Amino acid sequence: MTPHSNPSDISRSQRIGVAQAMTAYLFWGFATGIYFKLLDHVNSFELLAWRVLAGLPVMLLLVALPPGIGRIRTAIATPKAFRILALSTVLIAANWFTFIYAVVSDRLVEASLGYYINPLVSVLLGRIVLGERLHPLQRKAVWIAVFGAILFGWSAISTSSLLTPGDDSPGLSGLVELPWIALVLPVSFGCYGLLRKEMRADSVTGLTIEMILLFPAMLALEIWLACRGSASFTSSGMGTDVLLLVGGFVTVLPLIAFAAGARRLRLATMGILQYVAPTCQFILAITIFGESVSPLKLAAFGLIWVAVAMYCFDAYRELRQETTASV
Repeated sequence: MTPHSNPSDISRSQRIGVAQAMTAYLFWGFATGIYFKLLDHVNSFELLAWRVLAGLPVMLLLVALPPGIGRIRTAIATPKAFRILALSTVLIAANWFTFIYAVVSDRLVEASLGYYINPLVSVLLGRIVLGERLHPLQRKAVWIAVFGAILFGWSAISTSSLLTPGDDSPGLSGLVELPWIALVLPVSFGCYGLLRKEMRADSVTGLTIEMILLFPAMLALEIWLACRGSASFTSSGMGTDVLLLVGGFVTVLPLIAFAAGARRLRLATMGILQYVAPTCQFILAITIFGESVSPLKLAAFGLIWVAVAMYCFDAYRELRQETTASV
């Protein structure tokens, strides 16, 4: 915004930005979870495959718009740039698969916890990797969130088959019950965000390249599942086929709204709004999906919410200071 920007134009632009960002976060909070729940009879790996197979054509159409498809060449112009995108591809695939698995295995509550602590993990990664300075309130919020995550982990361990009396060998199923989802989601996305800082690509170009890199593996996975007779596509009814094919739009539509909102809003504002998505996921999990939350887990969420409130207050205070300084 220029020094001569009309205040009324700025206010209107911010309102539009908030509406666009809210559209993205509400979509991620409700629609994406409902979409994958409707497909919980499909193998999680096949759902990941179709997120790429159906999403890439949509992304190619978007990246063909001005300034054009040439930005793909610019984004991978150097070996370092390509390596960064290759690593980000692994991270986003891990993040997508983990969320899909959380929904279809009735663990969306755990996923919402992961996305609640994601910004705090990003703050911590910024301190460790980039040497960024933490505000005192941010430091306290991170420690409270860490304690809340530990409490959530203990609540899950205490009710898992790992501690079931008389079960000397719980095996892999007991390990799967551990709250790894709440750790993998924020760490994978936090590291993905760090790589994004190093990229020479905008969000549309970056995601298009990531889908291009994933496409051969996802196509091979779908063919392998089909050869084994385990693929749901073309074998589970037209409804399933249609839902799998629209997976690209489910992936891309909120991204477009998010990118549009991010261009109009300050990072501090986006940082506060991002908690809409995990809040919606938590509500969806305990009301529509019927997931249970023990008192110990509620206590853990209470600590996380306190940490989130502290983080949002610090972000709001920073936003007010920036606004005052710009007047």
